[in-house]
Amino acid sequence: MNLCFNKGMERDLQDIKEEVRARVDLVELIGNYTRLKRAGKNWTGLCPFHADKKPSFSVSPSIGIYKCWSCGESGDLFKFVQKKENLEFIEALEFLARKAGVEFERRAPGSNDPAHPEKPSEREEALELNRVAVEFFLERFFKSEFAQEYLNNRGIHRTTQEQFGIGFAPPEWEALTLHLQHKRLNVTLAARIGLIKPRKEEGAGFYDAFRNRLMFPIFDLSGRVIAFGGRALGDDPAKYLNSEQSALFDKSRTLYGLNFARKKLSADVSPVFVEGYVDVVQAHQAGFTQCIATLGTSMTEQHAQMLVRYSPKVIICYDSDNAGIKATLRGASVWESIGVNGAEVRVAVLPPGDDPDSILRRGDIAGFQKALDAASPRIDFEIELVRRKHDTNTDAGKLGALQEIIPILATLSTYLDRARYVQNLVSLHPLYHSYGLARVTEQMLSDIAHYAQNLSARDRGYPETHQQNGGTLSTNPEPPLFRPPSADQWGSTGNGQNQSQPPYPRPPQNGGFSRNGQSGQNLRRDGKPWKRRDEPTGPPTDPSVPPATPPILTRAEKAERQILRALFTIEWRSYILSRLHQEYLISEAGKRLYERISRTPANEEGKVEERSLLSLLEHEEAHRESVKVPDDPYAEEENQLFFAESRFLRQLMEESSFGLANEPLSEATVQDCIRILQGDRQEREHRNLATLLHQGSPLSEEERRDAIRRYQEQARQSKTSPDEKTK
Repeated sequence: MNLCFNKGMERDLQDIKEEVRARVDLVELIGNYTRLKRAGKNWTGLCPFHADKKPSFSVSPSIGIYKCWSCGESGDLFKFVQKKENLEFIEALEFLARKAGVEFERRAPGSNDPAHPEKPSEREEALELNRVAVEFFLERFFKSEFAQEYLNNRGIHRTTQEQFGIGFAPPEWEALTLHLQHKRLNVTLAARIGLIKPRKEEGAGFYDAFRNRLMFPIFDLSGRVIAFGGRALGDDPAKYLNSEQSALFDKSRTLYGLNFARKKLSADVSPVFVEGYVDVVQAHQAGFTQCIATLGTSMTEQHAQMLVRYSPKVIICYDSDNAGIKATLRGASVWESIGVNGAEVRVAVLPPGDDPDSILRRGDIAGFQKALDAASPRIDFEIELVRRKHDTNTDAGKLGALQEIIPILATLSTYLDRARYVQNLVSLHPLYHSYGLARVTEQMLSDIAHYAQNLSARDRGYPETHQQNGGTLSTNPEPPLFRPPSADQWGSTGNGQNQSQPPYPRPPQNGGFSRNGQSGQNLRRDGKPWKRRDEPTGPPTDPSVPPATPPILTRAEKAERQILRALFTIEWRSYILSRLHQEYLISEAGKRLYERISRTPANEEGKVEERSLLSLLEHEEAHRESVKVPDDPYAEEENQLFFAESRFLRQLMEESSFGLANEPLSEATVQDCIRILQGDRQEREHRNLATLLHQGSPLSEEERRDAIRRYQEQARQSKTSPDEKTK
């Protein structure tokens, strides 16, 4: 909209701008759209203009500007309102003036005459149409004994009806249409925002979109009516009907009741999701003003971004039927995916057959509060659902439950959280009584880690795109089952296709790797075929997910492999070599590989190239095969050790794609691996001493003292670094 101002009006406008700027707190204004935290003189938070995962948005109240260091959005309070509310400047000024209590009246361009106000924008016309519609529905509500009796029977008080502006759309086909025409309002615009609909025959007029329905106005955060929701009072198959998408109303960005609830929400008071309009109204009437509802769709990422500025935690209290359970899990998935620290979903479970409306209508306020207080984490809720489906007293029931629980635990992002749940679920594993707690725990964590690597929103049954996620609450497929693999299925992937290539390029025919990392023919230097230790052998359509590693590794074996992989990196090479001697590794192959890596010169980047080392081992392996001396036990033993070393390196390279440790490679992780290996060495020395002291043939006193001395010496050495030992 082009506005023309004379000099006097420009001065008045500038004065109004400065008065508004002085009265409006920028931090408070932006805090209504995103959660801010103080950082020195400024405030920071998630950017409200893009899907921010880390706080990159900064507000500087001292100079009155904001800036996002990620997407680049910046400006003052007027530009912020223009962007977020989709307003022109003059509309943003009027919006802020009304908020600040500054008197402001717009005039027509080139006119100072108060009798000629400026023509409103299309957005303002649309808001006026909704305001007139609210008045019309309220008037018809008070004329309809049937509608009033319905609300009275639902236990909704008169004051609550007035607070939410609940009205009634009469059953006539053109009641609202004629009312708008009588008011000489823009019926074409009314059709675009969903109040009325055009007839099929062009030029035949319009008819009402809502008929014989209880009408619930939908407010924005400023308390303006932007849409309507209608509940059928007759036999209409569409129980609930919402306004269509428009410039005013986007159901994926609007929450019913949030304009009232936001006054109560805080870090200590979490928003509570309920299913429908009446649930929200009943909850607010009972004092639970933190309750809100989506508008016919499941929770979207935009909903989560809106709410997280009030609280990182949310409670979902939907119906306990299948549709409600699916909507609960779907909403939890969206909330947990927004990338905010502390984001948590809890699920409140009501008695069977109850919903917030029914339990509050009979006056059981304490029961509803108890359900909210006892809300359980989403993981606990899902696991409990699985346990109810299966008889865990039988082997078949345990296996069936475990198949569903593995995908659930894979949604947890941290190793510690997974381990905490696994400890309580190991008894479901079929090998629990054979392998024991430690081994089964390691295997379950390994299976969970591998499943999580290929886990996506679509794998869990939740649509990935915004358009797909706008579907109804009842449409949500079940997540896939996890089928524990057998030994002959190692090497097949979770999508049912055999993994014909290892997680690193195969060496070319000349035994080395090309510069671009592409492999040559599938032959080693000696002409023998290159074969992975876990080459796929199962049927190509078997959907079983392979474990992270075929063998079940002990804690010390995992630490050894993590240390050896870290030796190839520039960050940890010198650190590990200065703190861990090769004798503390477990296997002979690991010790030999440790020594070889420590002796191999680093490249220009300062690290050892594992592919080049493997190529060298392949070359030496071919040479040993060609010069093998028959009937030489010492040469054969040396060859076996060498071949074990080369196989060990291949295993490391294969396993590196699975991430056995499931933790980022930090100093704490490396130190923990070193401590594990040192502790394992000390335990082995203790076992060896115990064996020596309790062996069949008695030891002399001198031999006994010598054995104890050696043990004590080893214990002292395990507490010092290799550098200290050499001093």
